[in-house]
Amino acid sequence: MRVSICSLGEEPNARYLEQVKLAEQLGFHAFFHADEKWTRDPYVRLGAATRVSSRLGLGLCVTDPFTRHPGLSAQACATLAELAPGRVRVVMGTGSHFETIPTVKHDKPVRGLREGIGLMRQMWTGERVTLDGETVTFKAGKLDFDPQATPDIYIASRGPQILKLAGEIADGVLMGSFATPPGVNYAKAHIERGLKASGRGWKDIQLCSWLYLTLFDREDEEIPENMRRGMSHAFWSSRKILTEKVDDLTDDITPEFRKFLHEAPHEWSPGVMAELRRLVPRGLFDSLAMAGTPAQVVKRLKALEACGVQEAVLWPFPRPGEEVEDMLIRIADTVLPHVQERPKREGYRLVD
Repeated sequence: MRVSICSLGEEPNARYLEQVKLAEQLGFHAFFHADEKWTRDPYVRLGAATRVSSRLGLGLCVTDPFTRHPGLSAQACATLAELAPGRVRVVMGTGSHFETIPTVKHDKPVRGLREGIGLMRQMWTGERVTLDGETVTFKAGKLDFDPQATPDIYIASRGPQILKLAGEIADGVLMGSFATPPGVNYAKAHIERGLKASGRGWKDIQLCSWLYLTLFDREDEEIPENMRRGMSHAFWSSRKILTEKVDDLTDDITPEFRKFLHEAPHEWSPGVMAELRRLVPRGLFDSLAMAGTPAQVVKRLKALEACGVQEAVLWPFPRPGEEVEDMLIRIADTVLPHVQERPKREGYRLVD
């Protein structure tokens, strides 16, 4: 299994670049940067990251075809890929924060992703493209340079139809925070529908899982508040889908939590989110995040690998008093040696 990490763009630029250098030195596979509006710009930061790394994979996750026109995304991603040939991936999804850009239409997510990805790939061939799609339009445009390298395109989702689309057209899929085999198997069932529809097989797609991670010293430690916030945000962003799946993901759903899921207003107010965090049962939390000792995390990653997951993309949540850099070093020391293949190197030889 490959192990990668991600930044949401919250840390200052200088510190982000130090983390990129550290991740490469520690042996992580890739460093993703979220297109998380409205934090720091991912294209600027990934461009800078190409200059301070030489081996580390670099990824954009998750961008969308609605708030960023796919033609402009094609231009930016081809530029990044030219700076770091063979190291860049772009992960597409349905997007968020539409309430802050009320003129953006995003009512056909599957069609938008299909049309957007198709346009990007056409532009990377150097051809002049016209597209009069249902969600994406483009008139007689082309890149004014020949792309020297192009990134693989992954699709991120928890939903059945977009997971199916990933199986049809994507180079890889980033499953949204499924941290146990039942969640992965649910996602794989829908991905497989897409693979069959397009005549492809599992060899044609990379399977990755996005995972929230906190490392404990002891198994009985309390889950830190920042981790609870991250997991609850992920759950609420896919409320309808995950509400239908909760009994498949865990067996400790309480009547109070079930009532909350069906009756709470679908809003992001502090009161609603605080109640969600209070009511989330531990089993459901563990199905969508990883919080445990290194030995527990290794065991869980190996269980995902046995289900076919080829890459874990970790979003680290430090405990109080701990820094992200501390976590990266600890993951590299206690987790990577047990789950990630290391490159084969020639042994040392004593010289008389």
